Amino acid sequence: MARRRKSDDLLIVRAAAGIAVGLTCLCILNPNFRNALLGIGIILFALVFIFIIGILIYQFARKKRSDYYSPAFSATKAPTSTPAMDPDLNQERYMPPPDYAPRSAKPEAKPIDRLREIDWYQFERFVAYVYEQQGFNVTRKGGANPDGGIDMVIEKNGQRFAVQCKHWKTWDVGVKAIREFLGALTDSKIEKGIFITLNDYSSEAKLLAEKHGIEIINEAGLRRMAEGLDLRNPKIEEIFNDTRKICPKCERPLVLRTARTGPNAGGRFWGCTGYPQGCTFKIAV
Repeated sequence: MARRRKSDDLLIVRAAAGIAVGLTCLCILNPNFRNALLGIGIILFALVFIFIIGILIYQFARKKRSDYYSPAFSATKAPTSTPAMDPDLNQERYMPPPDYAPRSAKPEAKPIDRLREIDWYQFERFVAYVYEQQGFNVTRKGGANPDGGIDMVIEKNGQRFAVQCKHWKTWDVGVKAIREFLGALTDSKIEKGIFITLNDYSSEAKLLAEKHGIEIINEAGLRRMAEGLDLRNPKIEEIFNDTRKICPKCERPLVLRTARTGPNAGGRFWGCTGYPQGCTFKIAV
């Protein structure tokens, strides 16, 4: 079977060669035939050329049509008039597809996303708000008092917890801070404590807190606590938009002052409005 197929192929090749030789001889011996064959070749070449040009034009028109219906073109090149204003306008030519959503501006930051922008006073008030929304009765202690770091006491269903807030954005809470909090719990005769910070805790601090039953919360934990809460009400907006500077010792407002004497004369600093009646806290600008 393979030998027969090979023989058939050889016959075809020989026939094609014979035809080619015959046409060549005719072209040499008969000028009229040569001219006729040349004319046919020119006509075939022209037809092939026209066919190729037609294909190129079709492909170009198809690409332009595809670009015209693309979402990017619809969003930027669409006519400003509407079918109601221009009855002859084909609305489907420039309307984006149903699943196309134009790029919007950067979404507004939620209050919870601004935890690292606020100061310690706003942070403490926010923590108090979160516990209030969870049904706790919150009593804020206020400032750096001699209580050893208890910022608020929360109560619910007969259970009482002391809470300390550290608005530390870059430092981990170490074992020293946990040990001081333990002393404050002992002095206040409160058995359960909660320590809240934005960053994290050292391994030693975690071990000491676990040993004494102190709950430690970082930023991720605080975010989980705030899930489902109404963070758009006026009270929470007031907390995050409060631009006052508050004294960490007595919670009176701080005011911007200028040093009149001493090595820093002429320098600016934030001073407590309680000065000189009882609070001398100040911090350089």
